[in-house]
Amino acid sequence: MDAWATPRGFADDVGPMAAGIFRAEAEFRSAASSFGFIPVQVSPVGYAATFEQFGTAATGRIFSFADLGGRELALTADSLVAVLRAIAGSGELRHGQPVRAAACVPVARYRHKRRRGWTQAVAVLCNEQDEVGADLTLLRLWTALLGGRAPGAGFRYCDFDMIDTLAEDEGLSLVQARTVLHQVRKEQPVADQRAMGFLRRYQELVALCEDSDAEQSLSAIDRAEPLLRSRTSHVRQVLRTAGGLGAATAFSMKWPRATEYGAGLSFTVHDSDGRMLGDGGGYHQVVHGLREDIQTCWSTAVSVELLAELVPESSMQQVHLLKVHGSADLDFFLAAASELRACGMQVIEHWRPGRLGRELKRMPRDELVWFALVGEREQANGSLTLQNTAVVGRTRQVPVRTSLADRLTGHVVAPRRPERKQA
Repeated sequence: MDAWATPRGFADDVGPMAAGIFRAEAEFRSAASSFGFIPVQVSPVGYAATFEQFGTAATGRIFSFADLGGRELALTADSLVAVLRAIAGSGELRHGQPVRAAACVPVARYRHKRRRGWTQAVAVLCNEQDEVGADLTLLRLWTALLGGRAPGAGFRYCDFDMIDTLAEDEGLSLVQARTVLHQVRKEQPVADQRAMGFLRRYQELVALCEDSDAEQSLSAIDRAEPLLRSRTSHVRQVLRTAGGLGAATAFSMKWPRATEYGAGLSFTVHDSDGRMLGDGGGYHQVVHGLREDIQTCWSTAVSVELLAELVPESSMQQVHLLKVHGSADLDFFLAAASELRACGMQVIEHWRPGRLGRELKRMPRDELVWFALVGEREQANGSLTLQNTAVVGRTRQVPVRTSLADRLTGHVVAPRRPERKQA
């Protein structure tokens, strides 16, 4: 075993990859905050039973261990569960009161992913009694996140409540209906007559939605199953809002993850190439499993690594500041760096630079990257000459106002002691 390697389920991100993740997290937190979501910082460790109670969604794919006290602990294996645990433990989750929370959660579990270690940004609405309001909040949060960054991206909706209504009409519980769908997915035989009736009606709805736009699908469902008209009305309202926001939408009853613990109107978000960026919907059974007095929960999650690919790099200018050895006053060098940072630039300080030609070869050739020498001449002039690394001859003059730089950074130059006179 390589002592320097990370265990399966983790990944170290350095440099541009880490910078992209930080940008994506900041973008997500900003968008969630604008909708009133409170920030949450979750613990990376919890009790293993917290995650294991949700079945195959976590069991067998978590890192569990016993601590010195013999307690069975685990690293965070499910972002939604971790956020709900944090909200409930903080006292923010109260019966009958809507709560919105958002967090970026490092997730570690055994799973086949493009990246084995990843962070999920998750936003949760708990106890939101207005179902339309909750669904529209998740929809608008996603359109704010995409913000034109993913042209052609769209939402694919499916309504679990329609599936559950059919099951109830056939005398099946929600768990029994999920079991039937799981058996079909695994190509296992289904013998129960009630289950066969439910399955027949469900498959008819799947066929009605094939090769049809959303409105045609919903109208066909109205005709085939009048029992579902209240649900189709709800779906229409959400899709109409999505259309008004310019988001592409599709509706289908064929849902590959129909055996999971979702409930209500659920969706996935895909880019123009069909890659899934994130998902969301009702997860009422999850929150009810944590606290019996909490009945409802809507959630949406996105892989921060995938979101990072959509969030462009900031156009911050970078300056390499080279201190000419022995000829520049230290206080002026510090003031020059402070002045550039106050102008919104990223400053890399070179305290003992080598030969100028060698230093320039190490700098990226980019129109946003500059370099400047700091020596006696610059101090005498009270300004810097920035030279661009990509365009030869492109320069900028930046005045250095020492008092302003000191005030911005809190840097105070200590008074110099007078020289002691020789006896």
